[in-house]
Amino acid sequence: MGKTTGIEWTDSTWNPIRGCSRVSEGCRNCYAESVAARFSGPGQAYEGLAEFRVIGENTPNERVEPHWTGEVGFIEKHLEDPIRWKEPAKIFVNSMSDLFHPGVKDEWLARIFWTMLKAPQHTYQILTKRPERMLQALLAARDAHENFRQSWPPPNWWFGVSIEDQETAKRRLPILAQCPAAVRIVSYEPAIGPVDFVAAMGGMPLLVSAFDWIICGGESGPHARPMHPNWARTVRDQCTAAGVPFFFKQWGAWMPGAANGFTQWPEIDRSRPLLMPAHPGRAGRDDHQIMLCVGKHKAGSNLDGVEWKEFPKC
Repeated sequence: MGKTTGIEWTDSTWNPIRGCSRVSEGCRNCYAESVAARFSGPGQAYEGLAEFRVIGENTPNERVEPHWTGEVGFIEKHLEDPIRWKEPAKIFVNSMSDLFHPGVKDEWLARIFWTMLKAPQHTYQILTKRPERMLQALLAARDAHENFRQSWPPPNWWFGVSIEDQETAKRRLPILAQCPAAVRIVSYEPAIGPVDFVAAMGGMPLLVSAFDWIICGGESGPHARPMHPNWARTVRDQCTAAGVPFFFKQWGAWMPGAANGFTQWPEIDRSRPLLMPAHPGRAGRDDHQIMLCVGKHKAGSNLDGVEWKEFPKC
């Protein structure tokens, strides 16, 4: 946590909440969960909030994995960090948690919102996998403060959802579209399955009025799952047609390539090229892509030779 970060689409991270719990498949290899587990010992920052668990004990697949405990904590000493940061910045709120986790008390949420109001020099970027509570909280705060009815939430507060496949898009995108916000963000990361935005919205076209910025990226880390390039291309093309800014963050650990001796999907062998279908389970091989596990830094972030780093204009 602090004023600098390696997350490409923001300037700083601010974590007044610690702790989380898994809610969908996109959480399986969560970087925050891994970091938290490494610092969960007695007296450390994430004590009681994360842990290492033995999975498949006494089987050939026995392994140790990081896991959230489901508990969350309010970090009072970091509540007013943005007020002390005088230089305007884009701040990702709770990169190590979810602001709308059910364990986050309403009073904590109110105090975090109050801090954001007292430091209007910043742009706050908030992502959640729990849009139901986000919508509820925004409407409740608007109704509780009559003077905010015309400008709530403030224009420097950006709200969004994280999705990873069609199922999560179908559940979360329609709720995000209902949220009052100057900028609505969709973070399609980690992309572990194809997403049809039009279908997820019940056949409605992807409109600037519904979503204002779409981030796309593959999964990184030692257990990363590959992202088919057609998934990113489809989203890019929909954004271009609708005039929605598109930010391609990264390929992740896997990138498109060409090689012999590939491994058949879905038996992933990170040491060998992988033949990956764009739509697992469908017949035909015309949309298969050879993917190479080369690591995040080598894979880079060029999509068809172009670096897409667009931001909302506001």
